[in-house]
Amino acid sequence: MIAESARRVAILLDANPVRGSGSYPIGDVVRGLDAELAVLRGVVAESPGPLAAAEQLALLMMCLQHIVVLCHGYEELPDDLRVQARRELSTAHQTARKLAR
Repeated sequence: MIAESARRVAILLDANPVRGSGSYPIGDVVRGLDAELAVLRGVVAESPGPLAAAEQLALLMMCLQHIVVLCHGYEELPDDLRVQARRELSTAHQTARKLAR
């Protein structure tokens, strides 16, 4: 379940790279990431014991939560959040690809 969710995050972020300027559909991205965060929370809650790749999973979930809260309510990415969002989305993307293997 973790790998499948991570794969969906990686696909979403592959399809929506943050560029230096121009419009970015952060509202759509946030909704997709929030849905996957809910899936991952469920996996953690239902796990009877230690999780495989717990550090990577925790990093991914932390990045997703940060993006969801930071960009809540925006449909387009404002310029003043672009650098921070790009950094968080990049970390989430790299981590999701590792977990998807």
